[in-house]
Amino acid sequence: MYVKSEEIEKHALRQGDVISHVHILGAINLTGIHYTKNFEDQLTGWSVPAMPMFADAMVISHSCEIAPENDVKITSIILAPLRDINSATPKEKVNELISSNVLREGTQASYLKYFYLEPNDRLEFKNGAIVDFSKCFSIRKNS
Repeated sequence: MYVKSEEIEKHALRQGDVISHVHILGAINLTGIHYTKNFEDQLTGWSVPAMPMFADAMVISHSCEIAPENDVKITSIILAPLRDINSATPKEKVNELISSNVLREGTQASYLKYFYLEPNDRLEFKNGAIVDFSKCFSIRKNS
C-alpha cells in the first residue's frame, strides 16, 4: 500500500516498507567482490574495485523484530532489492509475473522469488518494480 508523505511514520520501519538509495554491495553483483588469498590458499581479505551500487530495497524483517518498543536486541535488518520489471524478466513474461502476485485456484505459481510493485512516483523504476527475494541481504541496524 502506498501512503502520502504526511502519512508515513518517520520513526518506524515495518515489513514491506521500501527504503530508497540503499547500498546493495554484493546483493546483485557478486562478481564485483574480489577475494585475496595467502600462499596456503586461505582467504585473507576482500575488496570491491567496482563502483558501489545503490538502489531501492524492501524491508523483509518481521515488523515485531525491528519495532523500537520491542526489547529484542536486533543487530541487522533483512532487505530485498527492487529491480526494474523490464530487465528482471523477458518482455513476454511480464504479464505473467504481474498476475502471479495473486494466487487463484487452478493457477500455477511461476514467480515465487519475485513480487510485483505497481508504478509509483517514489520508486526508482517508473514502469513498476519487482522485489527480488532471491537476492535478500542484511545491513546493520544503525546503517
